Amino acid sequence: MKKFHVIMLTLLMLLVGVVSISAKEKEKFTPLPCVLTLNDGSKVSGYLVNFKKARVMASVYGQNIYNIQTLFIAPTPTGKETKYEADDAKELELTKDGKQIKYLSLYACKIFSMPKSLKKTNHKYFWEQTYEGKEVLGFMSPTVDYSSSGSTFYIEESIAFSYCLKSDDVVVTYYVPETGIRISAKKTLLSCFERFPKMDEYLQSDAFSLKDMKKHPLDLLRVLERKLK
Repeated sequence: MKKFHVIMLTLLMLLVGVVSISAKEKEKFTPLPCVLTLNDGSKVSGYLVNFKKARVMASVYGQNIYNIQTLFIAPTPTGKETKYEADDAKELELTKDGKQIKYLSLYACKIFSMPKSLKKTNHKYFWEQTYEGKEVLGFMSPTVDYSSSGSTFYIEESIAFSYCLKSDDVVVTYYVPETGIRISAKKTLLSCFERFPKMDEYLQSDAFSLKDMKKHPLDLLRVLERKLK
């Protein structure tokens, strides 16, 4: 388990390094080797020289998460760039510091809809894949949590956790860290897995700990994998 969490920490560092939402993003972006797989199966190899993010509203949390939506790829780090949208592609692979980072182009769950409906957003986004099981995929995305105390406002960057089945083309965000107290935290989580009766039973049982889940959110996808058998 310790090895698993070390891997997650490494992935988190890569995620923040590639898709920062802080002021550091304004610094010059260093081109990264990449391979983009388009919808027709053809591949575009070259360098990611720039990108644009889009805010995606987590349907049951009401908070914005940030995913890449537009890519600018060139044959060389200084070559002529071509623009691609997430709608044009199936997946993106980047190489950063000798490590492979994989993004899948998928829809988000539409705002004001329940996750079990899997209603799609109008466009797709690139989701960084950080977990892969036999049937379940997990993703992490940067997010910003806003809170206040009296006249003081706080902004805290964190990571949101999402999932989908391999047969799905819609991603459900099931956990977004928050500085405040969410009164219906467990109810919110239940709604994210409502279409899986065995997960509903697990989340309402004594075997589930909300406190532990918040420490290791991706572990919940391992449980989902077992419940799908």
